Amino acid sequence: MSAWISTSELAALACITRQSAHEAIKKSMANAEYKWRKSRLQVRSISSQGGRSGVSFEVSLTSLPADLQARHYELHGEVEAPLKASSKAVDAASWWYEFLRPVLAHPKGSRERATAIKALAGKRVSGPNGEWFTPSLRDVERKASKATSGGLKALARKPREVKPESRPVLTRRWDAATTALSQDVRREIARKTHQHIRNLWGNGASYGVVQRLAGEHLADLTLKAGLSGTFTYILPFCALPKGVVEAGRSARRVHQHRTDIKTWDDQRTRVRLTSAGLAPMQLVFGDVHHFDVYVLREDGSLATPKGIAWLDAATRRVKIDLVLCEPGSAVRNADLIESFIALTQDPYWGMPAMLYLDNGSEYRFAEFLPDALKLAGLDCEGFDRGKPLIRATAYNAAAKGILEGSFRVIEQKILAPLQGYIGGDRMKSRKANLGKPPDPFNGNFEQFCYDFDGLLTFYNSNRQTGDLKGMSPLQAYTDAVSQGWQRTDVDPLALMMAFSIEDTRKVVDGKISVEGRTFYCDELARYTGDRVRIHRPKYLSWNAVPISTMKGVLIGVAHPDEVFHRLDPRGAEEASRRRGVDQAAIKTEAADLTPIDVKQEMIASGARQPLPPTPASKGQISIASDKAEMGRRIMESPADRRDREREAKQAKIREAMARGKMLGGSL
Repeated sequence: MSAWISTSELAALACITRQSAHEAIKKSMANAEYKWRKSRLQVRSISSQGGRSGVSFEVSLTSLPADLQARHYELHGEVEAPLKASSKAVDAASWWYEFLRPVLAHPKGSRERATAIKALAGKRVSGPNGEWFTPSLRDVERKASKATSGGLKALARKPREVKPESRPVLTRRWDAATTALSQDVRREIARKTHQHIRNLWGNGASYGVVQRLAGEHLADLTLKAGLSGTFTYILPFCALPKGVVEAGRSARRVHQHRTDIKTWDDQRTRVRLTSAGLAPMQLVFGDVHHFDVYVLREDGSLATPKGIAWLDAATRRVKIDLVLCEPGSAVRNADLIESFIALTQDPYWGMPAMLYLDNGSEYRFAEFLPDALKLAGLDCEGFDRGKPLIRATAYNAAAKGILEGSFRVIEQKILAPLQGYIGGDRMKSRKANLGKPPDPFNGNFEQFCYDFDGLLTFYNSNRQTGDLKGMSPLQAYTDAVSQGWQRTDVDPLALMMAFSIEDTRKVVDGKISVEGRTFYCDELARYTGDRVRIHRPKYLSWNAVPISTMKGVLIGVAHPDEVFHRLDPRGAEEASRRRGVDQAAIKTEAADLTPIDVKQEMIASGARQPLPPTPASKGQISIASDKAEMGRRIMESPADRRDREREAKQAKIREAMARGKMLGGSL
């Protein structure tokens, strides 16, 4: 296989035009530091029948990018053996390859190459390990010959090959002391020892503990296998070198996972993400951050401000609203809602299409955000996951790495010059004087907010690498606006209503009660005794409550019902006014009413009803005479009782007179 390829072969290999390949070769010849696809091409000129003036150019295969070299080997059916060398050997080979570039630029055996070799020989240089040395002429010739024949791989020092039969079972000293044991027994002891080392690492033992306990465990296994001697005698032969002990260190991550999941999670493998192609405000990250600056409260106590941060993923712009919490309190959902509404009303920001928020308790208001985003008429189906709200995984700071990185830069580079900056470690706070507490910011909280806004403007105008490719967030935003990007506006009052919930209340005396507070409005006078719908805030505190009918028709906005002192004349004036309002409400209700005699209407309605039919009797139920008499006496009226008693007396008189007549006739 030829170590050089032509311009046409380079074009075909890289899938570019021949003109582009020739341009890359031309630039490489003009500037030795020029890199094509992150590689410095080694070019030589040869005499040929084609080309300009009978001269054509070839590129060294070993100077091509690794992917093109692999593609060349694949196309020609040749596979290059992998480079089996240590990282130190590879670094040394890379150093020599760069050092020999002036020599390799010329064909082998040419006068130009001989001149370049003499120029490098005897020249004092800093070697691959950082030590100064002077390569001899023979050294340069030998290295140049290897690089010409085999490239970088030929320059790398090959690792020493060790024959399997010469490798120790565990350690050479232990092998020498256990020759009486069979090879299979020794291999089993070595296997158990390696496993015990992993067990010790996996359960949190340190290096010294692992080395000692594993050595003692090896001594016990050796004695149990039948080797004669005492534990004290065999222990020195069981001392384990660093290489054997360190071989099981990977198991320590198991212990870290069990006892320190945060550190383990920070070190686990992550995927690479990019914001390329996003429009401004298409995806906005939100988070709460504690800034390490001492600021004085009004009562003189020290506090660190909290920042409600919003980051535009497309432009990397950051907007932060500061909050100075009272002792024992934290950032509330109400603070976040106010900050979010302020974000949407900022003429440089507007309404975001998607939000990426933390899972903290202060973000419970986010359950209302989908409805809030719908207020702006945003269709989120075209975005990733089809959701306007994305929640970060709990305890996963890397999920918001784009925002956490901005916080780190703001803390370490932007806020560090401020007086009162204490750093991230409270136990090692930065102090101006030994033995004294840190000095706070030289001003009140309002002055700190003013200075912070200025420093944040500096951050947003500072150039960044990564997706911005050397532009500042402000430049990226300006480019997007110049290309036609437009913000999305939303009514702040309608947005505020999105963070409320509907409920019902019964109107009592023209008032309603909401969370222990009494609210009143004149329009409620007509709805006393009825149920109405209200909108009450979930997290904010409103001094007004919108009220509507059960069908959704707006009635009015109720305000807190003021309580007047008994001697306050304003109370009498308000009572008189409300009486007039109630009377006006009655007049309004009575304006279209016609007087009706409801009694006569009811009597007439009853008279229209047909008489009920009289059923035939199935017979009378007889009751004992004494029981019937008792029932009649219970139910008789006083007049009936008098008539009954008079009739009873007259009956007795008639009976006595009849009895006298009978006696007189018999005589």
